[in-house]
Amino acid sequence: MIKNQVKHSIKFTLALWSLAWVLSMPLSAVAVGLNNSESDGYLQWLHSLEKVMENRSETGLEEGNLLYPFDLPGWKGEESRAYRHLSISKAVTELEKEWLLRGEQDTDSPLVALANARNYVNLSEFDSALVWFDAASKLDKDQNFSREISRERLAAAAANGDSLSMLTFITNTVGTHNITGHESEYILALRWLLIHQNSETIDLVVQKIESEGEVLPDRLRFWVAYSLSWRQKRTESLKHLRVLIGSGGLSRDLTERQRSWVLFAIPDFFFLDGDSVSALALYDILKNSKVPELSTWGRYQIANMDFLGGRYLRASEGFKRVCDAKRLGSWQDQACEMANVAQEIERIKSEGEPYGAGSFYTP
Repeated sequence: MIKNQVKHSIKFTLALWSLAWVLSMPLSAVAVGLNNSESDGYLQWLHSLEKVMENRSETGLEEGNLLYPFDLPGWKGEESRAYRHLSISKAVTELEKEWLLRGEQDTDSPLVALANARNYVNLSEFDSALVWFDAASKLDKDQNFSREISRERLAAAAANGDSLSMLTFITNTVGTHNITGHESEYILALRWLLIHQNSETIDLVVQKIESEGEVLPDRLRFWVAYSLSWRQKRTESLKHLRVLIGSGGLSRDLTERQRSWVLFAIPDFFFLDGDSVSALALYDILKNSKVPELSTWGRYQIANMDFLGGRYLRASEGFKRVCDAKRLGSWQDQACEMANVAQEIERIKSEGEPYGAGSFYTP
């Protein structure tokens, strides 16, 4: 039994022990905690999220997420809309009369081409939609519909799984468009690049966004912070997260999961960068949250900090509570194992004290 526990100890604590040297760094070398304004904003974010989830739970409503990649709300399952496709097909037929041959125009109206493209999107005929988006772009010489065409064409390419077109459109966006008026296009680009784990292009897009100044829409700033976090650039990501929480506790057009990520990412970054005091203060707030995901994660990270600090009995109790909590993720499997590991180390430490061996288990 002890052999298996030692095996689990090596497997599940190696990463945690690697952080011990970080936690011992002098305060001058670690991240600076939140200032008063940011702390107030953090509490506002948490309170706002709790109220939203509480009200939604009372009414029995589901979270109002927007569907990727078109950012449109999903339809209710009971709403069949039997004549919807019929009306769209009729509209497509009428609009096609304006174009006797594909690519040879009988009209100079970009709006006609854009309307046709949108109807093809509604029919999930994304190949044809892309043809009409290209036609609309060429006809739109005065750039009256450039924002709509660029964003919707990018979304159609994503829905079509057209990687070559996506990279082409993203490159064109970064090379030719400023952020203003194309924010949603940049957001879609980052989301698609994250899905496909394209590190180099993510860096290029983020660099372009950050080069245009500090004023960013909150939703775009979130995806910049998330992308920087994925690229292991925690310091840069934290700068954007500070701005987000300082903007107040409203939704900022973010989903509940995205708002939750902001709330636990900030203390996680402090923890990983060695500011254990700031991290622990925020984890203490999260553990008392009404949001189960935040509460359980706060308790889990506090248990990790207790383990690294040699407080094995407290760590074991914390891990046990996380293990017994509602199932939220695979990381709770590690909490279950760590509860046994911490308990066993505490036993060995206490039994070794009379013989001077307990010091080997003290950081």
